[in-house]
Amino acid sequence: MNAGTAQMSGADLTAIQLLLAAKSAWRSVWFAQAGDLIVSPVAIPTDLLHYVGATLKFDPSTVLVLAPENAHETILSDFTLQSNTVVEQLSRHIGQKTHWKLCACYSTEGVARLAAMLGIPQNGDDFALQRGPDLLNRKSHFRQLAASVALPLPSGCVTTSSDELFRAVTSLRSETGSVIVKLDNGAGGVGNVILTGKESAPLPGARDTRRVLWPSFDPDALWYEMTTPSCKTVVVESYHLARSLFYLEFEIEENGSIEYVNSGNIRLRPSEDRSERALVWTGLELPSDLSNEQCATAYAHAYRFVELARTLGYCGMINIDAIFSIDGRLLFNEANGRWGGGSVLHSIADRLLGPDYSRSYVISSVRNVRLSSLRMAVDYLVDEGLLFDSTHKEGVIPLAADQEAGTVECLVIARDRLVGRNLEHRLLTML
Repeated sequence: MNAGTAQMSGADLTAIQLLLAAKSAWRSVWFAQAGDLIVSPVAIPTDLLHYVGATLKFDPSTVLVLAPENAHETILSDFTLQSNTVVEQLSRHIGQKTHWKLCACYSTEGVARLAAMLGIPQNGDDFALQRGPDLLNRKSHFRQLAASVALPLPSGCVTTSSDELFRAVTSLRSETGSVIVKLDNGAGGVGNVILTGKESAPLPGARDTRRVLWPSFDPDALWYEMTTPSCKTVVVESYHLARSLFYLEFEIEENGSIEYVNSGNIRLRPSEDRSERALVWTGLELPSDLSNEQCATAYAHAYRFVELARTLGYCGMINIDAIFSIDGRLLFNEANGRWGGGSVLHSIADRLLGPDYSRSYVISSVRNVRLSSLRMAVDYLVDEGLLFDSTHKEGVIPLAADQEAGTVECLVIARDRLVGRNLEHRLLTML
């Protein structure tokens, strides 16, 4: 569970990114199967692991969790993964069985070296040893690779100085009146800022939406604010209002075959805090509500990009974000070679409902449900008759609790979109 590493999010992590890494570890417990060994940057609550086992029908006592004491600030770094203590503990455990597979959120150089130390060779390790997966997790590289396979992209360019930033913003703002400036390796939208020449509510895709009087635009100030000691590259693109925000997820498997995994809507809402300059991510909804024609078009383009990633030598999960703009244009925004936000949701649905679940069900994640613990969430859902029922195969599954925030993330499983959204509304408006 090595989310939030320097390779994924940059070496200069914000408090928000550190918190997201810890939350990612808790929800990723739902990948577990009987006999697995989990390496986590944070302790996994026993009640969570037992609830996962009870829901997915396996014995949680067969799962071993290793949370290294020296994991730095909830981040499972390459240094930690290759430490003598971790390698010795893992070797001692896996030596008792054969046919192990190593599954990491992000395929880093350290992950590949760990696999070699443990005697678990995998396709893609040579690519990872040269830090190849970083190519699939930088916004500048995405534009370069996407252009090579003719993905439709917003007009934009890569900049490496404040002078280049000024020229890019000046030339690109004329297309739509707004531009988005992206830090090369910022994850989760926290490295993005939208600049617009008119008053605007917060817009999707950035931590801040700012009105700018263009004659007084200060590129030096923005450059100093956005760049970090470890990242001196930003991407500037014309900003297009979206009618649909969605992603497509694929997996490049060990044998080189490409498997389409899932696609979903990315859902955002305004913050209750009027001073907030970013939209609140409420969760994902699978499958996406694109038309058949839209889905086929997006899939055909995205598949070419995944084929390129395979040719480069990458193996593992890969997610590609895109929009259909309000004028109907398909535009791709970025790619990430790692687990995505929908990976856990898909895994749960596949195990509970079957591989063709998207034909008969709509599943969605709902964040920030006001329940302070997993136990409280389960009790509430039982009392309200909302807890997932394995017989009828509908209902709500609490994924993980954030006790510090007093909230729970939930998974809603429903037969259609309307029923699912009604369930979400009940969760978010309960007293």
